[in-house]
Formats: sequence, structure tokens, C-alpha cells
Amino acid sequence: MPAAGIQSLPLSLWDKKRNLKFKINMAEEEKIREHAKHALQALTDKTKKWKDRIKDFLWEVFIILVAVNITLWFHSWSEKRHERALEKEFLIDIRNSLAQDTAYIRYHNNFMTNGPIAYYDSVLSQINKKKIDAQYIDSLYFQLLANTGVATNYSIYQSLSSGNNLTLFENKKLLNDIIFLYSSIYPDIKDNIDNLYTMRTNDFDKYIGRKTGLYNNSQTKLSTIIYQPDIIYILQRSDVLMKEINAKGEAAITQTNTLIQEIDQELKTRFNYKGKTDKTLP
Repeated sequence: MPAAGIQSLPLSLWDKKRNLKFKINMAEEEKIREHAKHALQALTDKTKKWKDRIKDFLWEVFIILVAVNITLWFHSWSEKRHERALEKEFLIDIRNSLAQDTAYIRYHNNFMTNGPIAYYDSVLSQINKKKIDAQYIDSLYFQLLANTGVATNYSIYQSLSSGNNLTLFENKKLLNDIIFLYSSIYPDIKDNIDNLYTMRTNDFDKYIGRKTGLYNNSQTKLSTIIYQPDIIYILQRSDVLMKEINAKGEAAITQTNTLIQEIDQELKTRFNYKGKTDKTLP
């Protein structure tokens, strides 16, 4: 999903701003040079007394100092205003991205709960009861390899960190929460999902696939070997780990929603932003 706000601004607009700033600086420097020239002329004007020369010279120096200070103040104010606008746009972009991330995590959890976890739970329950439904086990055999990932969006955070724009945020607690989410929570979820899927596929290849075939189309059906200790163990282990990862996903959704609320509050109090507030979560 393309990020909104500053990332969508055309490059030409940034060029125009930069060129305008350059022209303003050139005009200010020209004025300062003109006053410096007058100061030198006043000091070397032999038609005037030394007292008048010094007076005129100091006056021109005073004008230069005032001009320099006004220029510095204006640039500081302009830069601060620009940074504030950037901070607002980044917060809005991050907020929108996080809302989409929660949808991705929710999709993953629902997919795993209603697919593989439901299958594993049912098969393990049948094993415990010693009452096997062969048609169920064999027809949903594909659930042993069913999986989906979480496509969290790192692009906005990466543009912030790589461009040294994290310093834009005045609210350091909010900044730390953003960094923690993107540098710890999200990578941990992705690594867990990837590692578990690798483990499940390896277990399948080693203990099941070689006997039943990839599509359970050999004479040896999964239901006929379901009581083997190795198969029971890998079903139990995968079931537990999938549920643990889903629990971490739920925790991540809660943490993300809390962060969204923090961003909403920051946008509301500091920027008087009229978009979504902490009363409305994705």
C-alpha cells in the first residue's frame, strides 16, 4: 500500500522549495555584503571626521548584526515549522500503516486457527479417544503444510531511520514505542512464523511425506499410520507452537493498537489533527 503524505509529494515540489530557499539566502547575503561595503566606505570616508566615520561604521555594523540575527531566527523558525510538518505526515503515515499491519496479523491468526490448528486439534483429539475418522484425516491432509505469513510494512520506518528522521519526534516515549515495535515485536513474529513453517515442512518430509507421498495419494494413507509415536509427537509439537505464535500475534495486535492510540493522541494534542482519533481503532 503506498504511503500517504510526504512520500507521495513530487520531487519537483521539493526542488522548488530548495530553489526558493537558495534565492532567499542569496538575497540576504547580498544585503549583508551591501551593508559591509557601506561600513568600509564609512570608515574610509576622508570627507568626514573620525568621530562621524566611527559612528557611521558602527551603525552599519549594527544593521549587519540585526540582519544576521533576524535571518538566523527566521531560518530556525522556518526549519522548525518544516520539521513539524514532516513529523505530522510521518505520524499519519505510520498510523495508517500500523492499521494495515493489524489486519495482516489478524488474517494470519484466523487462517491458522481455522485451518491447521483446527485440523491438528481434531486429529489429536481423535487419537486420544482412539476413534479415528479416516476420511477427515486423509481429505484434509493438506493442512499439514498449510501456512501464511504476515506482510508487515517496514517502508515508512526504514525511510525514517535511514534518513535520520527519527529525531523529528519530540515525544520520546512515542518514538521508543515505535522503534520497539518495528525492531523487536514485528521481526520476532516473522522469524517465529518462518522457523515454525521450516520445522513443519522438515518434519513432514522426514516422518510423513516419504510414506504417504506429497498429496497422500500412495497406498499408505496418513490415517493408517497416525498412531505412530513420531507422527503423534510432531502433531503435538506443531499444534503447541502454532498456538503460541498466534498468542504472540494477539499480543502484537494489542501493542499495535495501543501505539495507534498514542499516535492519535499526539496528532490530536500537538497538531489538532481532525482525522481518526483514539476512539476509532481499525
